[in-house]
Amino acid sequence: MNEERMDEIAEIKEGAFKRFRKFMKNQKPYFVILLFIAIFVVIFYFDMIFISIKPGEQGVLWRRFGGGTVVNRIYGEGLHVIWPFNKMYVYSVRKQKISDTIKVLTLNGLTIEVEYSVIYYPNIPLLPMLHQRVGPDYPKTIIFPEVRSVIRTVIGQNKPEDIYTTQKLIQDRVSALSKARLESRFIALDYVPIERISLPMKISAAIESKLAQQQLDQEYEYRLSVAKKEAARKQFEAEGLKNYNRLLSESIDDKILQWQGIMATKELAKSDNSKIVVIGAGDEGLPLILGK
Repeated sequence: MNEERMDEIAEIKEGAFKRFRKFMKNQKPYFVILLFIAIFVVIFYFDMIFISIKPGEQGVLWRRFGGGTVVNRIYGEGLHVIWPFNKMYVYSVRKQKISDTIKVLTLNGLTIEVEYSVIYYPNIPLLPMLHQRVGPDYPKTIIFPEVRSVIRTVIGQNKPEDIYTTQKLIQDRVSALSKARLESRFIALDYVPIERISLPMKISAAIESKLAQQQLDQEYEYRLSVAKKEAARKQFEAEGLKNYNRLLSESIDDKILQWQGIMATKELAKSDNSKIVVIGAGDEGLPLILGK
């Protein structure tokens, strides 16, 4: 009984296999067509399926049927395979530099021209939020407007002569304020170098003339200070010499001078050089030395 059952099962399997082979043989043209269609789709949508992220780049995925922007994952460098109905947005995360020139009003209403640059890069951990809230065109939509606003605010608080002499301080303040604003917009700011501040020719000439006059005044004050100190030094030296002479005249009398003359005569007597010494010459009786 068991053998009959096994034979029956074997016949069923063999019959099913034959029917499957016959079906595959009949459907072979359709499978070939489907294969060609699949190959065509892969070739046509190759750039949408196989995404290469290069060094210095990061990717943000947008899923058409999966909730839109994927905010909990950032796609790093390398090859990524996605469905063709999704889209990968690739961002450069290296430091980038953009430049611009604007006209700004000073505190007294004078129009000046400011040429500046912005060195920035996207905040990588917040890259999906930057893509979702702002988008790939964030330099034009966020960076330029914010930095321009800061420059206008800072320049507008200063007079032309202050701007001319304190460009470094203005640049540092612009960088600090711009950095604070852009950090809240998912962008990291490195620096805002101000390349050039152009004042009207007449204003520049007037400021330069004023600065030159200030330098001359400072030089005159310095020379006057040196002269006063030199005069005080000479006065002090004269007072010291006067006091020295007064003390010397008070402490020296005739007996001391005679004693010094005797000692000098003794020293001269010891010398080998030829000389003539007259003892007791002069009004004070001091030695009179003749010869070389």
